[in-house]
Amino acid sequence: MKKIITLVITGSLMLSFHAGKAQVFSSDFENWTGNVPNGWVGAKTSLEADSISPYTTSAHGGAYACKLVNTESSHKRFTTQAVAVTETTSYVITFWVRGHGNIRTGIYDGCSTAYGYHYNSYIAINSNTWTQQTQSVSADTTFANAEFIFSVQLTNPDLDNIQIDDVSISEGSASTVSIHDIQYATTAPYVSPLNGQPVITGGIVTARYNKGFFMQDAYGPWNGIFVYDSAHAAAAGIVRGDSITISGTVNEYLTYTELGNITSITKVTSGNTLHPAYPVTKANSTTEELEGVLVQLTDALCVDASGSAAYGEWIVTIGVDSTKTGGLLYKYTTAATGTNYDITGVVYLAYGGVVRVEPRDINDVSVHSGITDFDKSSVSIYPNPVSSNLFLTNIEGIEMIRISNILGEAIESINVSGYPQVIINVNDLPNGIYFLTMININGIATTKKFSKE
Repeated sequence: MKKIITLVITGSLMLSFHAGKAQVFSSDFENWTGNVPNGWVGAKTSLEADSISPYTTSAHGGAYACKLVNTESSHKRFTTQAVAVTETTSYVITFWVRGHGNIRTGIYDGCSTAYGYHYNSYIAINSNTWTQQTQSVSADTTFANAEFIFSVQLTNPDLDNIQIDDVSISEGSASTVSIHDIQYATTAPYVSPLNGQPVITGGIVTARYNKGFFMQDAYGPWNGIFVYDSAHAAAAGIVRGDSITISGTVNEYLTYTELGNITSITKVTSGNTLHPAYPVTKANSTTEELEGVLVQLTDALCVDASGSAAYGEWIVTIGVDSTKTGGLLYKYTTAATGTNYDITGVVYLAYGGVVRVEPRDINDVSVHSGITDFDKSSVSIYPNPVSSNLFLTNIEGIEMIRISNILGEAIESINVSGYPQVIINVNDLPNGIYFLTMININGIATTKKFSKE
């Protein structure tokens, strides 16, 4: 959809993709020594010998593929022989796969982090049709005896476990993208269109965590992301308010999109003003567009403070929607059941795949006062119904207007700070009912409904 207001002009990072460079490994599994495929079963292979075998039933190419068996929930590795890799270089792993089970790629590069092992997210396979998959890994150090990894778990004999064929590993250059490009997806389960690919992106750090940090490059939905990394962030001295550029690989962890396999972080400037917290009216901020975004809950009722004193974790509700909050980035130990709070925090996934709003320090939690200096009764919108231009007057003090449809899905966020009145062109909106949520420094000031016809 086109932008629907002419007062705000936004820009985005230019996209570019550079083709892969030198090939460092390839295998079509046509040559075997006994039950060992040539070039494979390196020192870090943990699959048993009888769990690796040539597969001749309709290979993807040629006469042979490779069957891998591991019916256990704990993963086991199938690795290449030693390959030389270079520090901070991304390697694109392309392969064909079919069968039933979970498979992911990785690298052993001998570095001190995670004992030298780095993995991508699992790909769930359940088909007798060959599909091509691509994932990327990065080397943290220059190492002559690296091994590329195929990690498998929960394979099922109903489709002959897992079969792979025609593996190619090449040096690759990363795309330069915005966080929105990484996050934006419209079809369940909302996997990033760049999942498994190396990227270069940037933004302002909004929160630090012992497992990584959060950053945003713009206000609101689709513009935040969690970076799963501690070593590089510590080495670069990353703190909240730093503007950074970062190289890493897009991963999906339980459908929560994040950056991992970080190869470099560069601090550009420090002390930057953060993008404002995005007001949400649902306490359970589980929608995909809010992953990693700094949000604000206003007038949220604490319904369970039993975990507050010990763990800094408590439960709040707005209407019928509830969420856990606190205990991860910051422990608020004095929450009181029956008290209403205003909470600012980042949307994060933790503890068994539960999405929650996590405050960062004491300044992110306050008892709700209900005080506002905005006179919502003075706001006027006309004509209503509207077919072309919608006029809003008497909106002094409003900083942001969010347009959403009748399902509550955000369509557009418009910066109107400093404007006493605005004109919104709605020509591109389909006919129907819409809501204008007006946001000031205290949060949501008022909501107005209008009809497009």
